[in-house]
Amino acid sequence: MIQRNPVSADSAYQAFWEREAAGCGKSADVLTIMLAVSACPIRCTMCDLWRNTLVAKTPPGAVPHQIRRAIEQLHVDAPKSSRGGLGNRPRWIKLYNSGCFFDPSSIPPDDYESIGRLVSGFDRIIVENHPRFDQGRLQNFARHIDGQLEIAVGLETVQPRWLNRMKKRMTRDTFDDYAMRLRSNDVDLRVFLIWGVPGVSHVEASRWTVMSALHASRIGARHISIVPARRGNGWGEFKQPIPDANPMDLALLQQQLIRKIGHQTVVTVDLWDMDRDQPADVREALEQIGELNQHQDIAMYQKP
Repeated sequence: MIQRNPVSADSAYQAFWEREAAGCGKSADVLTIMLAVSACPIRCTMCDLWRNTLVAKTPPGAVPHQIRRAIEQLHVDAPKSSRGGLGNRPRWIKLYNSGCFFDPSSIPPDDYESIGRLVSGFDRIIVENHPRFDQGRLQNFARHIDGQLEIAVGLETVQPRWLNRMKKRMTRDTFDDYAMRLRSNDVDLRVFLIWGVPGVSHVEASRWTVMSALHASRIGARHISIVPARRGNGWGEFKQPIPDANPMDLALLQQQLIRKIGHQTVVTVDLWDMDRDQPADVREALEQIGELNQHQDIAMYQKP
């Protein structure tokens, strides 16, 4: 049985700087903060993010405290090339909470103003949310920030049967409606897509990832993040195996999508669970994905 990891409302369970593609060959320095808050009520079948959440509602003031502490601790590690340093890369912040930012049990709305003050030095503020949660709270939070707001949504796939198996509690139409509402409020959209579900082949996993990515781009996604399915999560109720995510196939898939979609949408692949201690060809594929995640320049990988 999967158990919760020990986390405390006194500090984020993880925080780090990363470099990320910003579109049109540019990149940004991103401070990613994994907040320790209450669990997401959606409880998607494949999700293991609840393992790093609190067992009760997030205490008032805890989230601003976690953000302030992470910013202070990582200030000395901030990339020198960020705006205000030696270069001119924009500085973004991700406030990820393993679920829905506008769930009041997770992020108390009374903390929005304090959070807004803490992120005032960032050009883009990225948070996670599910379409079921209140649009009014989104607008309330947006009033307290001066950077560009971006909402990350776990569409996962446009395959309706797979969405039902994941218990996403939304349809493609629900997602499309939410995407249009974000656009009408001048909020950018980031989309998470899952590669692979139990019982499907590599070909089917990639085919539906391409179809889902093209749909997300057409609906206005600024960034698409492809997340290979992981074992050992809520997939346990399914007897079929999850297809193995081959880094070489993922590198080719990423390049294919970048060519198909063009510069209007950034396409990245999640590498967190992939071991780099691999044969030379696999390491090369992982390095290619890492480079594409940072600047989306595929010319260097095209053989003469």
